[in-house]
Amino acid sequence: MLENIYISVSAVCGEKTYTRDDGKPLYGKIADALSGGKSVTIDFSGKEIASESFLDEAIVEHFMRPLVPNAHNFITLKNVFPHDQTLLQRVFEYRRMLAQKADKKRLGNSRAIPDHSASLIKDAPGKKRSKQ
Repeated sequence: MLENIYISVSAVCGEKTYTRDDGKPLYGKIADALSGGKSVTIDFSGKEIASESFLDEAIVEHFMRPLVPNAHNFITLKNVFPHDQTLLQRVFEYRRMLAQKADKKRLGNSRAIPDHSASLIKDAPGKKRSKQ
């Protein structure tokens, strides 16, 4: 079983959760853990981020350009504010669509297109969900 590293968004970023530059320290902590062969739990502690740039740089980038094979299997998001769950999924879907367009253009219609279908939001104990 892999060692799991717990990363608190608030501890790493404080109140700086708006820009791509703000997301780089969190990206780096996740990258260090994954490169070291560890799984990662990222705890948002119910803190609302509401910034596409921050979420894209800090989280989605690990799904679109993984540093290790199947990185999505080693990243768990916990206590994500419901609005941010939606925003993360929207950013991921947009990036995935752009990647598929680029792959299609690069490879043409006759070749197999790489699969960019990793699920971004996985169930994690303590993850807050929106009320249905």
